[in-house]
Amino acid sequence: MSDALKVLPLTADERVELMLGALKKIYPDVDIASHIVANPITVSSETDPNFLGAFKGALPGHYRYNRRMFCHFKQDAMPPEERGIFLAGDGISWTPAWAEGAVQTALNAVWGVLNHMSGETPGTNPGPGDLFDNIAPVELPD
Repeated sequence: MSDALKVLPLTADERVELMLGALKKIYPDVDIASHIVANPITVSSETDPNFLGAFKGALPGHYRYNRRMFCHFKQDAMPPEERGIFLAGDGISWTPAWAEGAVQTALNAVWGVLNHMSGETPGTNPGPGDLFDNIAPVELPD
């Protein structure tokens, strides 16, 4: 929460510059900014009236919603114009408020970006999308 509140007063452009600056320190030889193809938007859970925070849980009736968010990184069945945004964080995982959920969904999102940009994982080290058909959460009928 405290980190979210620190960037809350910043504009979307200021948040993007902050993020790009941090990524430049980690990846000095990668020009991430050149891959931005549209005006970035940012969302803060602190101002979202529907945000339930660490207590969002997997409430009764939320399974389909939680599964849809968790599986969002696997986009091959989506229309092309809806591809390219990848979600990560404990709030879209099966374990809200736990770092493990944030890490798991980050790995999913990284695989999604890699796949979206026509990359692939080594055959000896498949990613979550490569194994998706075997490990995906059960899809319930409508």
